Parts: sequence; structure tokens; C-alpha cells
Amino acid sequence: MDYVEFALTVIEAEEGQFHWVLMEPVDAEIDDELRYRPVDSSPQPYPTYAEALLYGSAAMRTRQGHLREVLLQRQQQQQTAFRPSAMAA
Repeated sequence: MDYVEFALTVIEAEEGQFHWVLMEPVDAEIDDELRYRPVDSSPQPYPTYAEALLYGSAAMRTRQGHLREVLLQRQQQQQTAFRPSAMAA
């Protein structure tokens, strides 16, 4: 099954205020270099790194699940479009 790659990091914007940041890969100019761009972040700070990481992981699983649903729907639509009965109609 197809999947979408994400990276999760936690930053301390101000002392004692931790935010999770969800990122997706982008093409790098050098093969052995990894580059990511932010796609989502926590709406509010968390008091600990661990708490921000926990909530960031939950956000990543939610996003990954939603994208899996979209990919499955597309796959089903493509299969329906190429069925001989659908083409004959």
C-alpha cells in the first residue's frame, strides 16, 4: 500500500513552551541530503518535550490515516473506471 512520508520534530519556541512540527520531504539537490518543509504544527505550546511529541505523533497518525483513505478511494475509482462493464456503458 502507498504511504506518505512525514517527519516529526519538537521545538522549544520559548523556555518551557514546546511545539510539535510535522514535515514532509522535498527534493534535495544532493542525493545524501534530506530536506523537509513544515506542513502542520501545534496550535498551542505544551509544557514538556514529551507531551508535544505525544500530541505530534497523534497528529501524524491522524493525517496518515486520512491520506490512506484518500489513496484507497482513488485506487477504487481507478479500478471502477477501467472495468470492462464500465467502459461498455
